[in-house]
Amino acid sequence: MQEKNLKLVDKIMTALQKVEDPELLVDVVNLGLIYGIDIEGDHATIKMTLTIVGCPLSTYLQNAIEKAVLSVPEIKTCDVKLVWYPVWSPERMTTAAKQQLGMLDNEQALDQEEEIEDTEEKQRIIDFSVPIKKLAEEYPDFVQIMYDCGFTRIKIPGLLSTVGRVMTIPLGAQAMKIDLNKIKQAFENKGYKVIDK
Repeated sequence: MQEKNLKLVDKIMTALQKVEDPELLVDVVNLGLIYGIDIEGDHATIKMTLTIVGCPLSTYLQNAIEKAVLSVPEIKTCDVKLVWYPVWSPERMTTAAKQQLGMLDNEQALDQEEEIEDTEEKQRIIDFSVPIKKLAEEYPDFVQIMYDCGFTRIKIPGLLSTVGRVMTIPLGAQAMKIDLNKIKQAFENKGYKVIDK
């Protein structure tokens, strides 16, 4: 996904956090009802589900979601598509939502938050032997960090889907005459663990 679209997805997710299920009083994002956001130009398609099939609030929620998405200035049109797979379950809810609904005591909530933090730490690994396309798909801030290091060609349209499929960070650094240690330091400063074999 292009960096511009990633920023738009963030804006849309922020807007959607204002849409609450009127029965549960928890927003649709924390309930885990948003399954996907696709952006083409100024059109957004939101894939969402409901807690149960035949939910009486489906029209209300769809309209509220559409209104929230259209509040993002860059989006002019919006489709909301209901999907039923994967089937929604309470596991899709965030720790905050579970706590708000009284599904966790304070100790359980802290344990879950620590687990999430541990998992996020483990996932933030930049392996220099992995093609840059894969890293860009995995980490939303990857392209910007590389660009800030001087790898300006990374923003050329189509570069990631063509050359990026085989180019690694060391190859890119060599081609752009950028010090590999500078790139390594930039990722470490952003909290990534760097694997440079």
